[in-house]
Amino acid sequence: MRKPAEILTASAEETIAFAKHFGQGLKPGSVFCLEGPLGSGKTTFVKGLAQGLGVDHSEQVKSPTFVLMHVYKSKTPLYHFDCYRLDSTEELENIGFGDFVNDPKAISCVEWAEKAKDLIPPHARHIHFEILDTTRRRIIIS
Repeated sequence: MRKPAEILTASAEETIAFAKHFGQGLKPGSVFCLEGPLGSGKTTFVKGLAQGLGVDHSEQVKSPTFVLMHVYKSKTPLYHFDCYRLDSTEELENIGFGDFVNDPKAISCVEWAEKAKDLIPPHARHIHFEILDTTRRRIIIS
């Protein structure tokens, strides 16, 4: 089991820069559960991760709250889920969530992953976001 890593960022730009660097070393098949309150930096982190993966137009990355999922194309595709408005895991099953998060050629990020419950694969890593003040965030990767 990996030791959790803790990162402190002082701005959205620092969160993006950290996630960009983090994304450059990722292997396809990785799944990340992004957990934390509204406004804690989950989508900002995905924006940086997309940059690190070489996603074209990563500045257009936004939360898929109303559509449940966005696919960002790059050498390694990025599947971005947001379960915030999810009423039941059946909604995820209906869009093939299991196929996406088990795709060995892509990387998946699931915001509000706790709502996906048992559909999250056992190899997923958890990234917890904490709001320290208006600009500073604590990011804990386990």
